[in-house]
Amino acid sequence: MSSRGKKFTKTEKEMRRRQQEALELDKLVRDTAAAFRSSFETGEDAAAECDRRRADLIADLEYRRLPYEIWRGRPGAEHLVSAMADLIAENERHLDAIEDLFHRFDGLTSSTWSETLGADVVPDDLIRRRLFSDPPA
Repeated sequence: MSSRGKKFTKTEKEMRRRQQEALELDKLVRDTAAAFRSSFETGEDAAAECDRRRADLIADLEYRRLPYEIWRGRPGAEHLVSAMADLIAENERHLDAIEDLFHRFDGLTSSTWSETLGADVVPDDLIRRRLFSDPPA
C-alpha cells in the first residue's frame, strides 16, 4: 500500500467537500459581518460599487452610441433609433446619479466620523440568514 495514506470513499470525499464549503461560508459570513459593522467599510464598499457601476455605464454608453449613430436617419429604423435614444438617455441619467452617489460615499469615508458596531448589534447570524439563506448542510 502507498505511504500516502488511505483513499477516501466517494461518501467521505463528499463529506470533506461539504465541510470545506461550510468553513468557507463561515469565513465569508464573518468577513461580511465585520465589514457591515464598520461605517467606514460600508461606505467604502458602496463607493467601490458606484465606481464599478460608473465604469459599466460608460462602457454601455459607448456601445449604445455607435449603433445609434449607424441607424439614425435610416428609413424604417425610426422605432429602433427612438428606443436606443431612450436607452442612452436613461443610462446617462443613471450615470449622473451614480457619480453623485460615488462622491457622497467617497466624502463619507474621508470624513472624521466613523463607527463600528458590535456583534451584539449586527450578529453573524443576521448576515447568514439574510444573505446566505441556503447554507451547505
